[in-house]
Amino acid sequence: DLALKTNVNKMNIADTLIKNEKVKNTILNNIAFTYLLEDQNMVNNQTFLDTYHKISTDKSQKNEITKIGNAIQLLKAGSQLPEVTLIDRNGHKISSTTFTNKKTVLFFWTANAVSHLEGVHKKILSFQKAHPEYQFIGININDTQDEWKNLLKKYKFDTITELRCVDFEDIKAKWVITKIHRTIILGDNGAIKNAFTNIFELNFEEELK
Repeated sequence: DLALKTNVNKMNIADTLIKNEKVKNTILNNIAFTYLLEDQNMVNNQTFLDTYHKISTDKSQKNEITKIGNAIQLLKAGSQLPEVTLIDRNGHKISSTTFTNKKTVLFFWTANAVSHLEGVHKKILSFQKAHPEYQFIGININDTQDEWKNLLKKYKFDTITELRCVDFEDIKAKWVITKIHRTIILGDNGAIKNAFTNIFELNFEEELK
């Protein structure tokens, strides 16, 4: 609530002080990017976006804030996760809809962040033992097929389902993946339980209950 109030105030100040329309829209977009890409509160987001649209005169279809806002709304609790295409170790394309028939934890990693790669898999292995009712799926976001397969051979996280992102821009747009530590929890029948959580949060395990 404090973040919402602070950022709405920032937009109102920009609206009051800046008369150049192009400059004002640029500053409003910067404020909105910063706010929307933090951890999400759906009710607050809508309030923020309502204020943004009242002040901003950027009504183009290319407006990235509108795209992000719309994507976030599709990720609210109870919704079905938008479909993306992933690839398995054998090079077969897999629709994300195929693994949403049971409780699922989706996490993301890349070879460019080795400490995260190791840390997140260790966390997942511990949660896997404590919560066998969940399937845990790691999604590599930007390595080549060979690089990815070699990493999997090296680390041997064999009990975790591992898939690779085919089109990062698609998954980024549909699932709003802007941080490597994002974690998505799906409940029964693939319905979103929390699309904007973090496996390293102290209360993460509570969300699995």
